[in-house]
Amino acid sequence: MILRTLFLALVATSLAACATTTVSDSRNGSSMATAAFNYAPSSRAPVTGAGYDLVSDEGWTGRLAYVDDEGDARARLTMAYDDGLAIDVDLDIAMPYLDGGVRRFHGTDVNGRAVEVELQAGPCREPGGDTLIYSADVMMAGLTASGCGREAGGNLDRWSNYLMTYLPVIDMCLGEFRDQAQHVSYAYTMSGGETGVRLVDLDARTWECATREGGEAINSVRPLDAADAMYGEGDPVFVRGSMPEFGEGCYVYEAVRAEDLTLIGAFGFDACDTGDIATLDPGVG
Repeated sequence: MILRTLFLALVATSLAACATTTVSDSRNGSSMATAAFNYAPSSRAPVTGAGYDLVSDEGWTGRLAYVDDEGDARARLTMAYDDGLAIDVDLDIAMPYLDGGVRRFHGTDVNGRAVEVELQAGPCREPGGDTLIYSADVMMAGLTASGCGREAGGNLDRWSNYLMTYLPVIDMCLGEFRDQAQHVSYAYTMSGGETGVRLVDLDARTWECATREGGEAINSVRPLDAADAMYGEGDPVFVRGSMPEFGEGCYVYEAVRAEDLTLIGAFGFDACDTGDIATLDPGVG
């Protein structure tokens, strides 16, 4: 509940706003590990558990976790390099929140060196070959370490982590609705291995589209009511092929882009603490 409250506070603030280092550039063949960030002070804010796991083929792994700093939402970046270097720094969440549809964090280490993190939602191939849902850039003094990330922690593994797996079926189901679908509220693997996609139409009614033949064809499309709600449904919603205005429909939006920055769609996060028929996880913001 704490992080959900902090998230809504960030949204409210953004809505109101709307009425030289020795680090080397990894893209030039060297590693960010050539210079250490200093450890942050020992008086640390508590980690909520929600955040992002990061991984890179440049020899590092990391985590960006949300923290509750006396009622203020912040983030803590930790990174570990293969050569033993450890990085630990607290960051502020850039405002306006989700400006331009991108998650940004910024701060300084104990030596006053600027640190920035950007998370762009969209497909990112991690070293093991899996496709994760975020591209991550960690910048210091204009130099960048890049990797991939996925949302992790808290009490819920969001369905959006697997958007790219479900996207072909999502498109097939959206085709059934033509221009009558407002957004996708959930996609999941059903018992037996077929895929279910839940969509909300222009009249705010929720439907489930289910596949057959291994996802190659649509088996059924049926209307749902509150009794059919699934845990995590609507958190977030997904709008295909467009980026709505901030706050539209009581959501704040995060752009989902391909590697070449072509817009795939947008994740929408409930800014009014309500949902269509979703049972939202109260602990994840």
